[in-house]
Order: sequence, then structure tokens, then C-alpha cells
Amino acid sequence: MILAPVIVFAFNRPDTLQNTLSSLRRNELAKDTDLFVFVDGPRNDSDAGKIAKVRNVLDGLDGFKSITIEYAEVNKGLARSVIEGTTKVINNYGKVIVVEDDLYVSESFLRFMNQMLDLYEHDARVMQISGYGCLLNKKKYPYDVYLNERAHSWTWATWSDRWRTVDWAVKDFDLLKADRKMQRAFCKRGSDLYGMLKNYMEGKNNSWYIRFDYAMFKQRRYAVCPIRSLVRNDGFTSEATHCNAYNRYKVDFEECHDGDFNAPEYLYPDERIMCEAVKFWTLRYRVYGKIRTLLMKLGRF
Repeated sequence: MILAPVIVFAFNRPDTLQNTLSSLRRNELAKDTDLFVFVDGPRNDSDAGKIAKVRNVLDGLDGFKSITIEYAEVNKGLARSVIEGTTKVINNYGKVIVVEDDLYVSESFLRFMNQMLDLYEHDARVMQISGYGCLLNKKKYPYDVYLNERAHSWTWATWSDRWRTVDWAVKDFDLLKADRKMQRAFCKRGSDLYGMLKNYMEGKNNSWYIRFDYAMFKQRRYAVCPIRSLVRNDGFTSEATHCNAYNRYKVDFEECHDGDFNAPEYLYPDERIMCEAVKFWTLRYRVYGKIRTLLMKLGRF
């Protein structure tokens, strides 16, 4: 098995970055893995001071086969950083594993991601491998992985041939905008999806993720996710780019997985599991999360 390189996208949070890198380094495969770190440029003087602390975290970093660090001179924003950095690395390696700087991963994370990249490389139905899996009722489900019709951004991996199929300009958005039936189909795996894409097209967000997810939807492809999550998100703080909010995404975090992951070469979609896997993006959970976030900001929690 040829190991995929790992990209870590970082910005202005030295403490969470330190935790992310420490958790990656605890993986047995880290010493055989090429690591790339892309650090975005500052938006203001305050960011510049924090990025200086990020440099301190990265100075002397070891524990990987090779380490390449790139600092942007100007602020690109997360979407541009992810798209440009991933494209640069994946064009050289053919596949890539991506982690952001607020994520803490399992000791089995790299083993899982590489095993799944190897197992499903030639399964044209699979667009993405994710280390994230939300809290599930696993009763009568026989495997350690499942197919999901929703992509994830909390650790993910893909191959160059899939990455090249994403239309980052979303040139067919006008067709989607005029087709209510297609909008409902897109939102089958999350009531937020069409609205998120619409907001991007109107310049209200700059999400790389929603464009990737839309490409996966159009191509009728899947993400492969673990039954027990191999990542947790520590980024719901005031320093986070998008996550100054109550974290409604509950996980059954697996610190270390014994042995290989039970995954068949041909994995069939399980409708019950897929429905449960997107429950935190239903309207009920989203409204509850917004209420809890508001109460947190008012000091009620």
C-alpha cells in the first residue's frame, strides 16, 4: 500500500494546531507519511501575531517522513487555500488526506484513511473517504464503514481523478435554481445544502465544501465513513472561522481501533444508516443548534 500524503490547513490558532499535529504524530503510519502544512496569510495585525505563534509551533516539527510548510503572504481564505493546496499536492501524488487545524484524530486515523483509499480506489461510486462519522445506532449493522450521500469536511481524502470532476464555478446553478424537484433531491441528505450553495453563488459564503458536495450529488457518488468517528472537532470557539457556535454534531469517538477495519470490497448503501448519518443536518437539529448558540452568546449556558 502506497501511503497518501497528508495536508494540514492552518491559519491563526496555534493551540488547536498543536493538538492536531500531536494527534497525527501518534499514528503509527506518521513516520512513513509525507506531511504538507499550508498556513494562510493574515487579515490584520492581530492575525499576524497569532501566525507568528503558529510558526513557533511548526519550527522543529518532526515525526513524519517529510515535512513541507508553505506560508501565504496574503490572506486567501479557507476555500481558496484548500482548493489550491489540495490541487498542488494531489497532482503530484494522485491522492491526498486533508485535515484542518481544529481537528483531533484517532491513533488509527491514518491506517483507516489509507486502507479505504486503497480498497475503494477503483470503485467509481466513491468520491470521498471521511474520518468523520456521526453518532449512530449500529444495531444489526455488520461493518465498520458505511456509504453516505453527504460529503464531510472534518478530515477527508480523495483521488485526483475525482477531484478533477468538481466544477468550482458551479456553471449549472441556474438550472438547479429553477428546478424545485432537484433542490429537494439535493437536500435529501441535509436541509442546509441548497441554501448553502445558493449563499455561495450570491457571495454570502466562500465554501469549497458545498461545491464538492454538490459535485458528488450530481455524479451520484458516495463518501465512505467510519461507524465510529476517528475525528472530533475542537474548533467551536471564538477563534474559529465558521464555528463560533454550539456543537450539535455528536460523535462516538474511537481513540484506537484494534486490527483491520471490517469493510467489504463492494459496500452496499444502507438507507437506514444513511438517514441516521445526516440527522444532525435536519431542520429540527439545526433550529435547536441555533437556539443553543444564541443562548450561549447571551450567557445563558
